Amino acid sequence: MQTYTGSILVAVNPYQLLPIYTPDQIRLYTNKKIGEMPPHIFAIADNCYFNMQRNSKDQCCIISGESGAGKTESTKLILQFLAAISVSTHVSDTVCGTSCIRPDIGAVIDALSAFGNAKTIRNDNSSRFGKYIDIHFNKKGAIEGAKIEQYLLEKSRVCRQVKKY
Repeated sequence: MQTYTGSILVAVNPYQLLPIYTPDQIRLYTNKKIGEMPPHIFAIADNCYFNMQRNSKDQCCIISGESGAGKTESTKLILQFLAAISVSTHVSDTVCGTSCIRPDIGAVIDALSAFGNAKTIRNDNSSRFGKYIDIHFNKKGAIEGAKIEQYLLEKSRVCRQVKKY
């Protein structure tokens, strides 16, 4: 379930994979105003991307919630949208020859998870740290890279490593 509260998207983690995060959904939400389509995380990502393009100003998405709320998955969905829209919108303008390398920042998040996640009662892969992701776009709106910083490592909540039998 998703709904807007002003310019804020309230999303509830369904704890299952839903068919609402497909490339077709990305196309549906591309270049639409907030409220023009039903509430969706892709609408938030699209709004940030096109405000960045129109106003030449940095944008910021803050994803907040309690443990198990789906913050990491929401982050990956925003990154999926931004990677798709920046490539599809500008692939003909880029100088990349016959093949372009699409930045896969989501894969980096998965790699970080291997070092800083823990199993909890409500989440088998719970992040024990926050991530600040700074995505770098060129003037044409294509992703050129990203910088990921971790913060708030919760050492106090990781008590011990499970013994293997």
